[in-house]
Amino acid sequence: MRTAPRERGCAAEHGAVPTLVVPGRPWAVRLAGSHSAWPALEVYQAGALLDVVSSTRLAPILLRGARAAEGGAGPCVLAWGRMPVTGVSPEVEFTLGRRGPYSWPGTVLRLTSWCWLAVADGRFNRVAVRSGDNRFIARIHQGGHDAGRR
Repeated sequence: MRTAPRERGCAAEHGAVPTLVVPGRPWAVRLAGSHSAWPALEVYQAGALLDVVSSTRLAPILLRGARAAEGGAGPCVLAWGRMPVTGVSPEVEFTLGRRGPYSWPGTVLRLTSWCWLAVADGRFNRVAVRSGDNRFIARIHQGGHDAGRR
């Protein structure tokens, strides 16, 4: 199992790859191959690699994944994906329940010109991502305290 590199902050250091840790949450993201033709974003939970989002346009998937966990600040959710072709950040909404669901907008962070992530505090079981006329809905993987451990 591949694990996240030690946290070094977001500032560029000699030989270091910038890593962003989501405060109070078990997630971290890291830009790999930043000087290559096709850099990639690595998404980690509790030190375990969840996903790699490539900058290539061969698979422009707006929503790549979504996770729930218990962080230091309580229950929280994370969703991530590819930026729309328009370059405008998508709208992300987290919901709980099916009939008359409770919903909350996610805080969307544009990490690069080709990927984004969104976070929200609380318990949710679905995420909806909208960009223009396109809308994607997915279940949120329920990770728990020991997510990423096998």
